[in-house]
Amino acid sequence: MISSSAAAKVDAMLGALDEDIRSTESTLSQLDVLRGLIIKRDDKALETLLHDLREEAESRLAAIRRRETIREELAEELGCDLRAMTLSALCRVLVDPQRQAVVDRQSRLKDLVARLKREYALTTALVADCARFNRSLMGVFFGQDHQGKATYNARGMVSRRANVSLVNLHY
Repeated sequence: MISSSAAAKVDAMLGALDEDIRSTESTLSQLDVLRGLIIKRDDKALETLLHDLREEAESRLAAIRRRETIREELAEELGCDLRAMTLSALCRVLVDPQRQAVVDRQSRLKDLVARLKREYALTTALVADCARFNRSLMGVFFGQDHQGKATYNARGMVSRRANVSLVNLHY
């Protein structure tokens, strides 16, 4: 059994975990939107999304600081080393219903983080493929060599092979 002040801190931790869950779900949603906007090439909506992400970053950092403060307070209250104060360690000292609430949130966060890693990898792959495709197009349109680099002569003029470019800019 834990003290009433520790129980209050556990309730605060549950609130912080709920905030982490909402934040992670929001990030997943934003990754979906980001991929859609990249595919649609909607630059205006991408700018709006970037602005929204910048605004949310500060609130996420504040939430992380709050959670860490609660964690430190719980470690002190329970006489535990801060490095050892994990959700699993917290569950070992709690009794139901708080234990079950922590277990539920821990499980939900694990699932969301695994999904976030997968969605992040998909988004990274999409952006990398778009960059590769754009480089290939630039090579075709502007006659860059097979490594994607232009060749310059002694006078600083770009040397292009007119027979391989889709668009020849020489008149």
